[in-house]
Order: sequence, then structure tokens, then C-alpha cells
Amino acid sequence: MKKKILVPLAEGFEMVEALTIVDVFRRADVDVDLVSVTDTTTVISSHSVPVIADKLIDVCTDQSYDLIVLPGGVPGVDNLKKSEQLKSLLIKQNMEQKLYGGICAAPAVVLESHGLLDGKNATCHPLFTDKLSNRSNVDKNVVKDKNCITSKGAGTSIEFALELLEALMGKERRREVEKGMAI
Repeated sequence: MKKKILVPLAEGFEMVEALTIVDVFRRADVDVDLVSVTDTTTVISSHSVPVIADKLIDVCTDQSYDLIVLPGGVPGVDNLKKSEQLKSLLIKQNMEQKLYGGICAAPAVVLESHGLLDGKNATCHPLFTDKLSNRSNVDKNVVKDKNCITSKGAGTSIEFALELLEALMGKERRREVEKGMAI
């Protein structure tokens, strides 16, 4: 059965983080739902670049995903945090022990605030580490703990996306995608 992931976008998202994840997973032939948490499919990035999402989050609330992964960006993470639909999807994901993750400020602002880092190690952008209840791994680029994977920021986007891919589809698929990317 084909894997399916959700990447939510909110006004002010970090484009490199979001689109790196989309690129890596689409190269791996994974179904990617690039979803807007706003009321329109056109979402403006933190650097004023419009990106067109595949759909609105409203149509995703009854869907099941193998992975939900949050890009960072300011004020994008604050806008993701406000989405009750996304919060419900993330809580369900964790309860079902399915993969989820976040990069940059998303682990600290969204995952931590929704209780999704309780009992788990994580990392995030250095400017947001004070918001993490457990700071023991903030020096690492990518941290995987149980069903949660987190990363520091735009500079670790490829490493993060490949770790997510490996967690979802295995080392061989990761190697195939890396080879195609000439990494």
C-alpha cells in the first residue's frame, strides 16, 4: 500500500523546510498532501513567496496519514499552532503511534505546546530551545525518539527529510533517493 504524508502550510511558513520535505517524499513516490490551514490554497511564505497547496485542511480531518510533518518559519508556526484541525490530526497521529515531526520552531511552538513532546527527546531552532521542556538534545541536527522526529532548521532540511523518509520507508529507499539527489 502506498504511503501518504501530510505537510501543513500556514501564512509565514519557511519555504525551504516545507518544500524540501515535499521534494524528497515525492521523489520517493510517496503521496504528499501539501495542505493549507488557511481558508485558501495559496499560502504566503515567510519570505513573501506564494505557494499553492494541494487542498485545504478541512478535507483532511477524516484521513489517515503515515506521517505528519511541520515546517517552521515565523509567524508560520504560530499560525499552525492555532489550527484546531491540525492539532486534532497530530494528537490522533501520536495516539496511534504513527510518525510525526517538526523542524525549526515547530517542535517548540507547536509540538511542545500540544503535549506531543512529553517524554520525548527533541531539537529545534536555537532561538526556541528555551521553550522545550527537555533540552538534552538541542545540540543535534536531527533527533528521533519513538514516533517523533525533530530538526533544527533550514540548514538541516535535507538531512531531516531523509531521516523522515528512512523512518517511513527504510534505509534502501533513502539510499535510492539520496543517489538520485547526488548526495
